[in-house]
Amino acid sequence: MVIKPRTVPYNLQVRRLLRPRMEFSDAELKQFLNDEKGFEGECYFDSLIDQSPASTYLQLRGLLLQWQNTTFQIDSVLISPHKIYLLDVKTFEGEVYIEGEQWFYLSGHEIKNPLHQLTRSTALFRPLAKSLGLNLPIEARAVFVHPEFTLFQADRNLSVILPTQLNSFIKRLGSVFPDTRLVEASRILASLHIKNSRFDNLNIPSYTFESLKKGVSCGRCHSLSVGVNGFKLICDRCEFVEDLHTGIIRTVEEYKLLFPERLVTVAAINEWCGLNINRKRIQRILKDQYEIVRHSNSTYYC
Repeated sequence: MVIKPRTVPYNLQVRRLLRPRMEFSDAELKQFLNDEKGFEGECYFDSLIDQSPASTYLQLRGLLLQWQNTTFQIDSVLISPHKIYLLDVKTFEGEVYIEGEQWFYLSGHEIKNPLHQLTRSTALFRPLAKSLGLNLPIEARAVFVHPEFTLFQADRNLSVILPTQLNSFIKRLGSVFPDTRLVEASRILASLHIKNSRFDNLNIPSYTFESLKKGVSCGRCHSLSVGVNGFKLICDRCEFVEDLHTGIIRTVEEYKLLFPERLVTVAAINEWCGLNINRKRIQRILKDQYEIVRHSNSTYYC
C-alpha cells in the first residue's frame, strides 16, 4: 500500500525541460545523467515491490524529513507491523572493493561510502519514528539495483543488498496486514515530507527566458524539431504526431514551471512556443484551459 508515491524531484523536472533549450556544461550534463539514472533505479525498485507480495507493506517513497533542525532523505521506507525497513537505492555499476571504511573502483578511484549516509539517516529517523508511536525495530540497507555491479571484500554482515540478492530479499519480505493505527501513523509520517527545500534548486543551471531556445518540445523525443500541420504538431526528428491543443498546453505548463514569476499571456506563450501561430489561435487554447484574469490594461491566464 503506497502511502506516499514517488515523484520526480523538482530540480530534475526543471533540468529535463532545460536540456533541449540550452547547452549544459560537461559537469552539469554528468550530474543530470547521474540524477536521471538514480531516479530510474528508484522507480525500478518500486516496480519490483509493486509486483511482489511485499506490495502490502506501507510504503513511503522519496521522503525528505527533518529532525532537530537536521534534514535527511530516505529513498524508500517499508513499514510492517513487525519492522521498518529504510532502504537507500543505489545505481552503482562496475567493480568496487572495500578497504576499511573506504570504497574504491578497481581503477583506484575512491567513491563515497554509501553506508555513511544510511547510518546518518537511520540515526535521525529512529527518534522521529518513536515520536509518532512507531516503536518498531529498524533495518537499514543500501540496495544496489544495477545488474552489472560487483562488490569485493565486503563483510558478510554489511548492510547492503547486492543485485544477486535483490529477488531473494523481496521474497523474504512476504506479505503483511497493517492495522489502522499503523496506517494512520504512516500517513502522519508522510505528511512531514518537506515539499519545498533548499535542495529544490540544487544542480539547476542558471537561465533566463531570453537565454533559452524557444519552441514546442516533442512529446516523444523531447527535441524542439516540432512544426505545425493544421491542427497537429509533427516532430521532424522522430515523426511523432500530437494534437496541437495538447502540445500547446504541455508547453504552457513547462513555461509555468520554469518561470513561476512570469505571467501567462498570449504574447509570452506565442513567443515561447515559437511556432508563428496566429495569436487568436493561442488565445482560444488558453481560454479553453485556463481562467482569464483582467487587470488594468493587461490580460493573463492562471
